[in-house]
Amino acid sequence: MKLKFLSFNFLDSIDERVDLIKNYLGLALEIPNFDLWGKVETELISIRDLDERDAIKAKIVEALEKCGSILISRQKYTNQGTPRQVSEWIKNFVANLGLGKFDKLQKVEYLSNNPIIRTLDANDREKVKNLLDIYEKLRLSSKTPEGYENSVLMTVNGKTIIFNHGNVEEVSSGINKVKKIINEEKNSDALSEDFKSESANDAISPISTTLPTPPVSPLAELENLLKNYSENSLEHKAISQEISRLKIAEFKRAQKSDQK
Repeated sequence: MKLKFLSFNFLDSIDERVDLIKNYLGLALEIPNFDLWGKVETELISIRDLDERDAIKAKIVEALEKCGSILISRQKYTNQGTPRQVSEWIKNFVANLGLGKFDKLQKVEYLSNNPIIRTLDANDREKVKNLLDIYEKLRLSSKTPEGYENSVLMTVNGKTIIFNHGNVEEVSSGINKVKKIINEEKNSDALSEDFKSESANDAISPISTTLPTPPVSPLAELENLLKNYSENSLEHKAISQEISRLKIAEFKRAQKSDQK
């Protein structure tokens, strides 16, 4: 099942992904450096309709609230009141932090001073924190500034900024190339078809001595551009999001082609 989580974005359907989370989330949170939210966010970014995004989020939230997968083994702790299943931890979050948007200070206080969490070892505390982060982000509508998954590049007063989950930060002017590539990507399918046609014509020509130079795909351009930025930068995040979106879109097109 851990392998399924690693290939999360390439499973056949949203329902399969939701069922995987509902039944085996505890296993996913045991995988070192595994970013489940990153995979969920990538899937959401590939969906343009924000209502559809929110519907998927609601499904996953419901899956978490019913998830019987084991997050914390009670055998490690003497306190028998320690929540064990994912669903029990979700109830604990709501009991301590409420049903609305989680207050940042309350969240820090909960993770630092909650008597049950303080008894957990570092590894188990990290699992609880990761689960809380995922649950919190899923409860935010994609129609809100904080819940909108895409990093948006904008130019304001001649400065290039990235709008990301309600935060705004100025970035290097070189990121403008990303905007250009994203806009050109809309025409990438047409370019691809033109190249296929041109290649086919050249293949049957008895006089052809040169091969056409294939157009550089938006995906390849972005992957090259990504190398210019550190992993912690907003530029890296924005480009990575677009790369992931393109790869998923490419995979889904291939799936539809295979089904014909």
